[in-house]
Amino acid sequence: MIGRKVIEEHPVTLAEAKQILDKEMKGVEEPLYEQAITAEYLKKFAKTKPKTAVELREKLAQTNERIKEEVIVKIVDLLPRDEEDIRAIFAKERYALTKDELNNLLEVISGQE
Repeated sequence: MIGRKVIEEHPVTLAEAKQILDKEMKGVEEPLYEQAITAEYLKKFAKTKPKTAVELREKLAQTNERIKEEVIVKIVDLLPRDEEDIRAIFAKERYALTKDELNNLLEVISGQE
């Protein structure tokens, strides 16, 4: 990484990362080892389409302003189906969500599937 610097940094969902990587690998005959491994991983685990992921991310951000962008991205990547799954995602956060907040998140997530 000599001679390179980070210009901008923000979390992206797996679906968005897959779209970015596909765009970068377009026209490349032989991808780098890291690109090939990452592409395979994203192919297996990206559950949504990039457009759907962005829409869901925006809806979740509007649901509760306390939720960090990194946590929202993790929710979009994992698409939790019940309260226990969401609580596991929030286990390291310094705040706990109320039952109503959890239900609101679940409603938003279930509306996208």
